[in-house]
Amino acid sequence: MAKQNKKIQKNEETEKAEKKRPFELRHNCLICGKPGPETICEHCKIVVQAEAVAKKRKVEKEGGGPT
Repeated sequence: MAKQNKKIQKNEETEKAEKKRPFELRHNCLICGKPGPETICEHCKIVVQAEAVAKKRKVEKEGGGPT
């Protein structure tokens, strides 16, 4: 009887935890680690895109890139 009560209690705790944090909110940004609905937050996404454009311009200025 005691084992059955513990099982029920664990199931209830698990259900409460799942209700608090739905699956969509369990992600953390892969770059900065902030919790959010996306794997990369909007700020980090913009920073990475800006760095990529800057690097592309530098390579093109030096005469590199596709011919």
